[in-house]
Amino acid sequence: MKKVFYHVLTPMHIGSGTTLSLIDLPIQREVHTDFPVMPSSAIKGVVRASFNEQEQEDIFGKGDEEGKVIFTDGKILLFPVKSLKGVFVWITSPYVLERFKRDTEINVEIPKVEKDNAVVSSNNVLMNNNKLVLEEFTFNAAINENLKKLKEITKCEIDENKIAVVSDDVFKFFVKNYTEVNARIKIDQAKGTVQKGGLWYEELLPAETVFYGCIDARKESEHQEQLNKVIGRINNQILQFGGDETLGRGFTKIVVEA
Repeated sequence: MKKVFYHVLTPMHIGSGTTLSLIDLPIQREVHTDFPVMPSSAIKGVVRASFNEQEQEDIFGKGDEEGKVIFTDGKILLFPVKSLKGVFVWITSPYVLERFKRDTEINVEIPKVEKDNAVVSSNNVLMNNNKLVLEEFTFNAAINENLKKLKEITKCEIDENKIAVVSDDVFKFFVKNYTEVNARIKIDQAKGTVQKGGLWYEELLPAETVFYGCIDARKESEHQEQLNKVIGRINNQILQFGGDETLGRGFTKIVVEA
């Protein structure tokens, strides 16, 4: 099973449909954590579209025939949050790292973090007295340079000096409340005004978010060739996920482990 990392380069909208909340078009989230997620169906669909028709049938199946490559959901690993120093910081949490370690069998150090504390990879994002300020919240921070290994592990173009571990509750709060919400309107071209019902709010995942997932051959001995074709096609490539392609949404760099 190969590990795959998805580095979101432009705001992304993989929608979950309509909702009764204030946001008309929310992004997809895990039911049990409320964390943003890249569903495997969306990943598979985008990768499938990058092959020609014959290759699609050979790799992804046709009709009742099952595909030969397995895709898992993209789970969140790093989420960007505005920082008073250093522009922004990639945050993660002990639970996220524990899950990453279990899913990928990659050994990462998992710091213990209390609610008002944080562990950062360097002092580049700290204010006086070792304070980390994210949005309007301040955390007492300690430095653990082992967090810099996350850049090496993911092979993504992130700044190793801007990684922070916050508590699970704080992480959930930020990924729930600090996504982007854009107002969209549809203009009546004849009147030059907003059409009736032509105002809606759309949620976007911020650029720089990092997800991880896995891909594998459905039958290891028989489908390795198809898996290798997929890896060769997507590794170090930028593909577009979710809606609003013509608005530049969802362009994401994919890195597959060697």
